[in-house]
Amino acid sequence: MTGAALLSLALGLLLRPLALRRWPPVPLCCPWVPLALVGVEVLGVLAGLPLQGAVYLGVFLWVGLNRHPALLPLLLGTGFNGLAILVHGGMPVDPRALERAGLGRTASFLEAKGDGLHFLGPAFPLGDWIALPGRVLSPGDLLICLSLFLVAMRGVRYDKEGS
Repeated sequence: MTGAALLSLALGLLLRPLALRRWPPVPLCCPWVPLALVGVEVLGVLAGLPLQGAVYLGVFLWVGLNRHPALLPLLLGTGFNGLAILVHGGMPVDPRALERAGLGRTASFLEAKGDGLHFLGPAFPLGDWIALPGRVLSPGDLLICLSLFLVAMRGVRYDKEGS
């Protein structure tokens, strides 16, 4: 997901000159919150702590504070991923999708010990089943990337109200 997110941001920045005349920047309050949430997620992964629920709650609250159409895909994608994790006790990853993406070794790793969040299993419709070269994504991941693309393309304006 990280690579896809960075690609989405880069494409949005590259296409930003096309959007500057059409759309105003996205006004964001509390711009430090998404960065803090990324830090919480990384800490949870590194320490093996189940912090994913706190990250999802933080995203919902932050989007609620900002209420902008460019953030709607972020809200939906986070909701889809959270629902998949809640229903399955982790994010299911389709082993066939891993093979198609050239990640057969990842399938072996997940089968042997897992990573604490992902596991091999039937992933359709909300899990990781969309194979791209070197990546397997979920529909929620694609929606999150769409939101990152839209925000990067439009740019942001720091909104002091609500911060």
